[in-house]
Amino acid sequence: MKMGIISEEKDWVVNELKKSMEKNGIKPEIIKPSNIISGIGMGFKLKCNDKNLLDLDCAFVRNIGNEVEMFHRFDFLKYLEHYIPLINPLDGIENAGNKYRCSFLMDLKNIPQPRTVVTENIDEALKWVNAFEDCVVKPLFGHQGKGIMRINGGSLISKLNKLTEFKKKYGAFYIQEFVKNPNNVYRDIRAFVVGDEVVSAMYRVSDNWITNIHQNAKPEECEVNDEIEELAIKAKDALGLVYAGVDLIESRDGLKVLEVNATPSWEGLSKISKVNIADRIIEEVVNLLKR
Repeated sequence: MKMGIISEEKDWVVNELKKSMEKNGIKPEIIKPSNIISGIGMGFKLKCNDKNLLDLDCAFVRNIGNEVEMFHRFDFLKYLEHYIPLINPLDGIENAGNKYRCSFLMDLKNIPQPRTVVTENIDEALKWVNAFEDCVVKPLFGHQGKGIMRINGGSLISKLNKLTEFKKKYGAFYIQEFVKNPNNVYRDIRAFVVGDEVVSAMYRVSDNWITNIHQNAKPEECEVNDEIEELAIKAKDALGLVYAGVDLIESRDGLKVLEVNATPSWEGLSKISKVNIADRIIEEVVNLLKR
């Protein structure tokens, strides 16, 4: 069996997947998207370093880059997906990567989330920032906590200036009510779902309101209870994913889903997890290929 790992960078996750494949007798092929070549009517469809990508049993999508080149690289993978399974499926990656689409797909499944407003209009944005009193404004497309800002006070002029600068940079506003943790701490929960199981979870604890590991939050053990299990699996399924990192926030009304990551890292989680997550992912995918 041969599995591809599609990534511009050989990061920690790529190495973990590679090690797990080798341990399970699977030949890994590292595929750099910038080295993919596609031919139409040329006797080949998609290859990388002279290797035919259609010969793979499946391929993991890790990182195709962030610049303008990512658009045709994504189309390369759309073409490839007609011939081999991609993990995660591209529709699922698109669903998770667009915060608004992620939100409405979960809403259709009645999955609890913080109250959210999406608009391009600055007057509407200002109206809802005032209505929420304490909120987080996020780009529709983004990751690792980059570009987000919290607005919880200040003059109308100050709020308007912040929103104007945000609009110039990102075009649209994804405004989410800030949920205060009932334990009076800055933390959220990252639940890692593989198939129909939450294989591991952690609290991400910070000394400020941004609780992302890439923004210096610390991982702490979190017991997987029924509420975490049910919500995280529902969110993963709503987006059409094989595995996912689901971010949950504690509230007085129970857990709410903040975001779903379709290409999650588990480097921080691995420091406290009792499970080898890469092994579980590979096991799940091998079982899927046998069905």
